[in-house]
Amino acid sequence: MRQEVGRFPGTSISIEMNGPKIVNPIPQAALIGLYDPVEEDKSASLSEHSQSVKHQESMPHTKNGTETMNKNTTHYKSAFTLVELLVVIAIIGMLIGLLLPAVQAAREAARRMQCSNHMKQWALASHNHHDVYDRLPTVRHQPAGNIPAGNALGLAATATYNDRWGPNFQLLPFMEQQSLYSVILQNFQNPYPAAGTGSGQADPGHPAIIAISTNISTLRCPSCSYSGAPPRTGGAADRPQSVSNIVVSHGDGASRIGNVSADDLTGGTGNVGTRGMFWWTRETNLSFATDGTSNTLLISETVVPSGVNTSEVRGGIAVVGAIDAGSWAWNPSACMNVRIDGNHFVTGTGVSLHNHWRNARFLDGLPLFSAFNTILPPNSLTCVNNTNENANGFYTANSNHSGGVNAARVDGSVSFIPNSIDTGGLPNHQQGRVLQGMSPFGIWGALGTPQGGETRSL
Repeated sequence: MRQEVGRFPGTSISIEMNGPKIVNPIPQAALIGLYDPVEEDKSASLSEHSQSVKHQESMPHTKNGTETMNKNTTHYKSAFTLVELLVVIAIIGMLIGLLLPAVQAAREAARRMQCSNHMKQWALASHNHHDVYDRLPTVRHQPAGNIPAGNALGLAATATYNDRWGPNFQLLPFMEQQSLYSVILQNFQNPYPAAGTGSGQADPGHPAIIAISTNISTLRCPSCSYSGAPPRTGGAADRPQSVSNIVVSHGDGASRIGNVSADDLTGGTGNVGTRGMFWWTRETNLSFATDGTSNTLLISETVVPSGVNTSEVRGGIAVVGAIDAGSWAWNPSACMNVRIDGNHFVTGTGVSLHNHWRNARFLDGLPLFSAFNTILPPNSLTCVNNTNENANGFYTANSNHSGGVNAARVDGSVSFIPNSIDTGGLPNHQQGRVLQGMSPFGIWGALGTPQGGETRSL
């Protein structure tokens, strides 16, 4: 008979009643290792002790009378300190300081490119005008006929200053501004309209008033800081009109560019007018530029000043009697010497402020409003010999671009002319009434002359 007397995991022990017989004998040492009550008590005791120690370590305890926290206690990360915050702000400020000039330079480059594009459109319009009339627009143009008497603006049907319509006005039909051209021509007898006394005088919605105060984008350069209502130019009776930043080239002539006599207009002895592509009523075509259409300037740009009677170099006008040395001689150095710094000129003995705005009449062909000459370098001061609006002198090209001005050549190409361009040392020059041959004013003067015979180019 077999009887089971005990069972351990994985083993069994059987005893025969007739005699002891062990089935699957297991060493005693192995059985003791599988289950030992003493070892089990020790393991339980160690587990309780470990839990007790952990509980005690997790609780604050005192040392030298001061309660402290165990290193295993959970800590939270603290916020920025004031010093760290200031460092971050300083770094951000430095980054902005580094990026801002780059952003401004990019914006100015875009404005300069847009100005260049407007000049190219102006040059294209002049070529279209040439295709129709076989000539470029003149500085002073007299349209056929006069306005009818008794018009709504109360302006008399007179021919006074009727010959002063400038090139900007003549090109309006070729800039897709035919309607503007017609309205102006039908209501004003000259480009210097008085206020008038008619019923339309006080009507800001009158088509003619709107027309002469309309800003034409092709005539403006975005870099020019002037903005606001069109300025009045002259007395209180002068009607305000829009402005222009584009000016035509009078070459290197300073005499008889604003004030002429009868023989100047008829081409007698006043050949000083042949020094540029534009001069008063003289009609020129592209073949007039025998030096080459790519070597002769057509137009450039000027800045409209922030106000009348300003001492700003860019846009301001200085009346300097010393520039006119008499007997048709001109002294460029006398103009350069009144400049205080890059932005202003000094007034005082022999130097005063002009009482007109530069380029304040986009319709008028006088040099004060529509022209420049290639004597003083770009971004120099404009100096004239008297306070009249038709004064002679040095009308400079200037801009708010850094380092120079845009200029279009007769062939329609546009380039950037640096302030440092060669001007031949700005010699005092006895121009005389007949000025021929190469320009004494270096490369800048050579670019202005269509028939100077110069071989130099920019």
